[in-house]
Amino acid sequence: QERNFHIFYQLLSSPDAFKENIWSGLLDKKPSSFRYVGYHEVNEIEGLTDEQRWRRTLAALGTVRIKDEKLYVLLRSICVVMQLGNIIFSSDGAEGSTISSSQELRELVHVLGVSATSIATAFTRRSVEASTDVYQVPLDPTRAKDTVDAFAKEIYSRVFNWLVRAINEATSAQDNYQKASEVSRYGIIGLLDIFGFEQFEVNHFEQLCINHANEKLQCKFTLDIFQSISAEYADEGIPLQGIQFEDNSRVLNLLEGNLGLIKMLNEECLRPQGSDAGFVNKIYANNKFPGTPLIAARHFQRHEFAIEHFAGLVKYDATGFVAKNTDNLSEDVLECAAKSPNILIRTEMAKRRKEQRSSNRKGTLVTNSVWTKFSDQLRLLMKDIGKTHTWYVRCINPNTKKDIGKT
Repeated sequence: QERNFHIFYQLLSSPDAFKENIWSGLLDKKPSSFRYVGYHEVNEIEGLTDEQRWRRTLAALGTVRIKDEKLYVLLRSICVVMQLGNIIFSSDGAEGSTISSSQELRELVHVLGVSATSIATAFTRRSVEASTDVYQVPLDPTRAKDTVDAFAKEIYSRVFNWLVRAINEATSAQDNYQKASEVSRYGIIGLLDIFGFEQFEVNHFEQLCINHANEKLQCKFTLDIFQSISAEYADEGIPLQGIQFEDNSRVLNLLEGNLGLIKMLNEECLRPQGSDAGFVNKIYANNKFPGTPLIAARHFQRHEFAIEHFAGLVKYDATGFVAKNTDNLSEDVLECAAKSPNILIRTEMAKRRKEQRSSNRKGTLVTNSVWTKFSDQLRLLMKDIGKTHTWYVRCINPNTKKDIGKT
């Protein structure tokens, strides 16, 4: 079982005096104290403990000018994410829910800086506009928990983007080179670490997104290699005729086409009773033609399907696909975040609120889905890569343990 993000474990391994400056709720806590983090036997990675890696992380953040209050705001935002996972809901005896973990709610109030009433209202009700009226629709415990999880994921995503911008600002030649005014044009050297196809015992939505990215990059790699070979043949005066190469266009069409998995999952997310099994039924119904890379097998469960990727066959468990692909935070949650004194959360959630309102006005509800956003980011990445001269570095893993002196 893989750990969650390393920063969670590193932060919990920091000295008590430092924890006190961030959030007192970290004191006397361990990974198992937080549901999103959980217990894990691994405390040492490649010879370094979480405490040792924490010191390295702290030094690296200081190098890019993230220190003092700026550092505290960043880490408090991460603490909010961790604490959100501890919020538990139970039925209110009717159609709604109530927060049953009162101590965990008090801890969240402390770190987020928003009243318990505002938090409880945002998580257990959803405002729905109908004509000129606004109705409060109660959320059952499952939907309330989904709301909290979506909020936590959005905060972490925004924190990550904030950190990337901070690193770019600290390392930008235009902003930091003393003689920047004397330079007429700046070049860019970009390093892209390709994910690598993933195949676990059980593969979920995350693995499908990662493998989607790999298919896009594999397509680019295949075309580059074919074009470079074609150029070599031309330089040598060797005719190049009838040469065929295996590409992955069928897989990309399965994922991105007009009847592709992305669009069908988005449609299922928009249905009032959309389900994971419904999504699987839909993709099989639309891919019955010979040669499809979508594979079915008699022993598959109702929520399982397989894809013949460029790197090989991967079976996916669609459990949670609809929930994970849904990325439309309620106005109530965004309004709650706007009350937080944490400037990072307040500012980033205000951006999200503006983006969501703009998207909803255009009537493009599917643009908010996780896979759609991921696909759009991939498209922009490939567009940027297409403007460059690409060089490939083939990495060889000598052994599974990555130990020196072994094969």
